[in-house]
Amino acid sequence: MSLKTIRTIFTAAAASLLMIACSSEEPTPEPNAKAETPAEQPAQKAPESAKPVNKIVERMDPDGKGMHLTATNPAGKKFEASIGDEVDLPSEFPKDVPVFPGSTPMASMSSPDEGMIVTFKSDEEQQAIFDFYQSELANAGWEILEDPAFGNRLAFDALKDSRKVSVVVAGTKGDSRVSVIVTPNN
Repeated sequence: MSLKTIRTIFTAAAASLLMIACSSEEPTPEPNAKAETPAEQPAQKAPESAKPVNKIVERMDPDGKGMHLTATNPAGKKFEASIGDEVDLPSEFPKDVPVFPGSTPMASMSSPDEGMIVTFKSDEEQQAIFDFYQSELANAGWEILEDPAFGNRLAFDALKDSRKVSVVVAGTKGDSRVSVIVTPNN
């Protein structure tokens, strides 16, 4: 797959996530109860989430191995995404969520009020990574909720304060992927 194709897919996915992350929580107005057909119903104002994005900044790494997208909607909500061989952790990545030693972040998406997802690559086997996250999160005061194994993936959730972290480990030794998802616990 060419870098141009990857860039197009990434931009489309990031834009879709931006609209979700930056959408308004305002309820849609109820239609006029007396109107019998859609043509008789009063026109409704477009929902806040349908408003266009105010600003999008896209940049490629000088070596062409990564791409970064920053966007802000009219309400001022921000969304950031990065993908590449090695990306930086989001600046708001929680200090009490560990990073598996020797792993490299290869993708991240974040929105301050919505949470973040960071995907790491590692040469270690799945079970060692899974065990590390369960142990380290428990040691940092997180309550481990689940331990479901499905297919060739290992996953669990943990809670602390008003936050939830989900860890999903997939792949094989020499080519493991770890997704760490941190969200508000609503």
